[in-house]
Amino acid sequence: MSKTLFWYMLRDLLRIFALATLTLTGIMTFGGLLRPLTETGLETGEVGRLLAYMTPAMAAYCLPIAALFATTFVYGRFSADNELTAMRAGGIGFMSLRRFSIALPAVVLGLITALLNLALLCFVVPIYTLKVEQVMYSNIAKVIAAKIEKSHEMDFHGGGSAEVTVYAQQANLRPEDPNHPDQQAVELVGPAIVNYLPWDTAHLAHVPREFWLAQSAVVHIDRRAGEAGSEQAMLSVHLINGLRFPRQYSGEVQGGIKETTFGPVEIPSMVHENVKFMDISRLADLRHDVTKSQKMQSALQNIVLIEQKWVYEQQQQRQLQNTPDKWMEIVSNETGGDTYRIGGDGTVAAIAGDQLYITAPSAKPDERGVQFEQRHGSETTLRATAKEIHLRCYPDQQTGAVSVTLELYNALVKTSDGESEHTEFTRGFTAEMPAQVCNIKNKSLADFMVDPQLSPKDKFGLHHEQTIVENAVISELNGRASFGLSCLVLVLMGCPLGVMFKSGNFMTAFAVSFVPALLCITLIVCGQQMATHVPFVPDFVNPLGRALGFIWAGNVAVIIGAAWLSSRLQRQ
Repeated sequence: MSKTLFWYMLRDLLRIFALATLTLTGIMTFGGLLRPLTETGLETGEVGRLLAYMTPAMAAYCLPIAALFATTFVYGRFSADNELTAMRAGGIGFMSLRRFSIALPAVVLGLITALLNLALLCFVVPIYTLKVEQVMYSNIAKVIAAKIEKSHEMDFHGGGSAEVTVYAQQANLRPEDPNHPDQQAVELVGPAIVNYLPWDTAHLAHVPREFWLAQSAVVHIDRRAGEAGSEQAMLSVHLINGLRFPRQYSGEVQGGIKETTFGPVEIPSMVHENVKFMDISRLADLRHDVTKSQKMQSALQNIVLIEQKWVYEQQQQRQLQNTPDKWMEIVSNETGGDTYRIGGDGTVAAIAGDQLYITAPSAKPDERGVQFEQRHGSETTLRATAKEIHLRCYPDQQTGAVSVTLELYNALVKTSDGESEHTEFTRGFTAEMPAQVCNIKNKSLADFMVDPQLSPKDKFGLHHEQTIVENAVISELNGRASFGLSCLVLVLMGCPLGVMFKSGNFMTAFAVSFVPALLCITLIVCGQQMATHVPFVPDFVNPLGRALGFIWAGNVAVIIGAAWLSSRLQRQ
């Protein structure tokens, strides 16, 4: 093949390839707007930004299809016009090993497309895909209003902290205040708020802590805590004509409240960590050290919290059991803080779940055998006897303190105002975090996996999360490589397809080229999804090997098909 003939064919290929890419990219970009339009609602400016940010991603996904279509169309036209017959009559082979062949321009197009596709997928698409998510969630108030209008509920999940679910019959977005551009507001009709206890492995489900009901409410979102949609913000709810009550009654019910405020609570970023948002250097970094992932950091923080709670409760248990008079003492670190003492003859302490249970087995069935004292300096401000006392703790990494809650059941409480009986009596305070408890946060993933104090269930949870993150990274790396390679192998299929159906018809070329392209893309996506669906059962079988087989199976099938078709043409 002469250089003139080579450039003649390549120019045709590039022209059809460019037109196909622009057309498919435009169609897919507008199709990609359906999700944000239906889920969050968009303003004119946001639509324009989304169109700009979606274009690189959609172009990358369209390149293999466009390359295959261009090759099939051009080679089909050359075949229909007998130009390929003339080339072969002139001694130019279809897939010869000489310097020039009929398929050489298509191979060059495939290489150009593959390199361009890899560059987009590895460096450009992750940045703009993240920007799409940030635009969608830039207006948190609009997201909340749209979600409540659609499903009448909205969940706010905090990493390692309590969770909140807001229910409402109706939500109306309030206009922004020009004097406070960082604040947003949503008006709720018939709201109900459920505040949950921090989740841990002691519970199979999230346990509600308290409930808030009201006639109406206004949700305020303060975005000064971070950039819109990408960082954390603070949420508070101003309730009107409301009611608040805990899950377990302890004299805390507040009824007929004219106005009260729930919160503030932290809203974590709605843009979650996703391997689709990571460039190749970030993926390689996670491949080397998976603990740098936000998901693994969150899983480790939860394990740190569980072990810190257990170690702190174990320290209090040993204190009570090892002192001669069977008393344990906790000093509050608050300004002018009190000292809390629990114990008495015959008291024992046992850890069960996330609580320390203090009881007096030697006492009679109707006797309150556990004693409790609250002292301020040398003065005892409160005395109580109880059937049993439960100690809960929640270590706070930011403040370096431990929030302690003491729950006295079937208690007789004595203060300067007299005596009173309580089915449940609660005292809450913060105490200094012991050094042994604080140092747990310095443990690595490997340390926890061999830690004898960590339960097999928690170790399995860490291993399961580690497997999911590793599989996501590996499958994404392989998916991008397979997607880039598909640009080359698909044009190798397009050459014989175009020659064999011998038609320049536009729709015929599109129909024939779409099948192998769809096969490659579908298998890559299926493989990536399969890799992260790890069964949550002990001794699970890692699906990564099967997933990688799916990711590469499309290219292998297309290469085999292209080789078979090319061999048939070579023999003709």
